[in-house]
Amino acid sequence: MQKLLGASWFQDIQPYAQAGLVILIAVCCMVMVIAILASPPQTGRGSNAITGASESYYTKNRGANNQGRIRNLIIICALVIAVSAVLYFISYSFFQGGFG
Repeated sequence: MQKLLGASWFQDIQPYAQAGLVILIAVCCMVMVIAILASPPQTGRGSNAITGASESYYTKNRGANNQGRIRNLIIICALVIAVSAVLYFISYSFFQGGFG
């Protein structure tokens, strides 16, 4: 396995892969900030238990409207950022001699 990972082609593309991961993280961060600022504030989240009001059709099917799409975009961006950061630091640690 060390022979495969120590191949010259792998070491040649490693800086470009790390730069690509950093750019991906930066783009996802910007998209996430814009999506959070574009989402409307969520008011009255706990009032249904106090007032006894039932949920409307709009709140039950929130995933199909714009608010649900924005929420899904935020979740997807957060996951991409987390996975990219882990991959970046694993590759950084591997090529700095941190493993083995």
